[in-house]
Order: sequence, then C-alpha cells, then structure tokens
Amino acid sequence: MPDQDPKRVAVFSLGGTISMTTQADGTVAPALSAEELLAAVPQLAGLGLDLEVDSFRQLPGASLTYADLFALADAVNEAIERGTCGVVVTQGTDTIEETAYFLELVHCGLAPVVVTGAMRHPAMAGADGPANLLAALQVAASPVTPKRALVVFADEVLPRPR
Repeated sequence: MPDQDPKRVAVFSLGGTISMTTQADGTVAPALSAEELLAAVPQLAGLGLDLEVDSFRQLPGASLTYADLFALADAVNEAIERGTCGVVVTQGTDTIEETAYFLELVHCGLAPVVVTGAMRHPAMAGADGPANLLAALQVAASPVTPKRALVVFADEVLPRPR
C-alpha cells in the first residue's frame, strides 16, 4: 500500500453542467477547467489541501464513453498510487451514478473516490457546483471516509456508509 499524504487530493474534471459556460450563440457547453472550478470554491484555502488537478475531459455526462471511463480509472488509480489520500471527480449529473458505480468496480480500493457535479451551471443564480465541490473535497480528504466510490451532492454522501 502506498504511503498516503493526508492532505493531498487529486481532482479530475470531466465536464458536465458544473463546468458549463454560456457560449456566443447563447447555449451552454462544458468549458471550465478543473482549475477554474476550484477557483470558485469558497473556503478552499481553509482546507489546507495539496491539490493535484487534471482537466481530464470537457464533455456532457452522456457523452462519456467506456474508453473515457477506463482511462479515468487508470488515472485515478495512478493518483492513489502516488500517495493521494482521496480523489474527486466532477462530471455531468445525467450519468453520475453510473460513473460512481463503474469506479467502485474498477478502482484500487486504497482511497475514497468522490464523484460530484451540479444541477445549475455557474452562470445561473444559485449555482450549486462550488458547494458540491467543497463538500466532495472535504469527504475525499477525511480519514474516516470509506475507501470506495461515493457520490457527494447537496450535502449528502451516497451511498451512505454501511
């Protein structure tokens, strides 16, 4: 088992509503990088985390392929092998449960993998992405979080610990 840094968390962004911005034609599309998502998170500096950040994909959740998910699983496992104490994945909500279930089946099981997203994109009033990302980071970094794949959304951790 790799030595884990209790303050290092890897963050992978895949796209989805959490990363959408308004385009010139008035539509919205995934465009924000992982760094830009994190820049919008209140209290991030107060967590004292060393973040390893990767803008892995910029796709709507339903556009993710098995190839994307297997590549993500490899990247997640590599991050854990490098010593991260947890991983956060941001993505579209339409396939969030499927991604979490897939990661539960294929990740190495040595650290928690927390999947989150948003229902309202950043240009909307009441955008929920920053709060969901903050909660996901807190859960991923917690030493009491089960070393499995979880969804953190709207201040809920799913599935609930057994």
